[in-house]
Amino acid sequence: MQIFRKTKFLFLGLLFGFLVHSNNVSSDISKAFPDMSNVFERVDFYNKDNKFEKFNGYEDKVLLVFFGYTHCPDVCPTTVLDMARVMKDLGDQSENVLPMFISVDYDRDDYNKVRDYVDFFDSRIAALTSDKKNIDMLTKYFKTKYEFVDPKDKGYIVEHSSNIYVLDKNLQVRQIIPNGIPSKEITNIVKKFL
Repeated sequence: MQIFRKTKFLFLGLLFGFLVHSNNVSSDISKAFPDMSNVFERVDFYNKDNKFEKFNGYEDKVLLVFFGYTHCPDVCPTTVLDMARVMKDLGDQSENVLPMFISVDYDRDDYNKVRDYVDFFDSRIAALTSDKKNIDMLTKYFKTKYEFVDPKDKGYIVEHSSNIYVLDKNLQVRQIIPNGIPSKEITNIVKKFL
């Protein structure tokens, strides 16, 4: 019986030590992703004239990357609203941050539709979309997926990630923020990388 008690206390002590240690060490999620430093040089996006071009304007900024689509009924509008709130909460520091809304709905979303969509929330949010080949390449880099549900139906939905990817100024994914985190907390996370 005493051996059981000693083993139990030893186990509890080890568990407590592990929890205390793990709370003091922040994990570097960038090691789980490929080198993203030139990801935007590899992918083409549509411009307002529906022609392909490279995206720029992200240099020396912390990026908030979200994949969605303009017909999304719930997750996309709330997440883009959260990104707009983060920009407002950051005040002058917002100049060092670039939120990005990337539409994976290459059949229905052109640049102008995506631009109009994000402008409703905050014109500082980058509006991006492309063709299937480029979207597939980009989502592969970010280790995320999307899928058209009933694509023959005109009002089809697209299943997609609801996470926000935080990239530091070296274009490395440093944190993945799940849906539902309050915008104030997202702001605090972003400030760590400024």
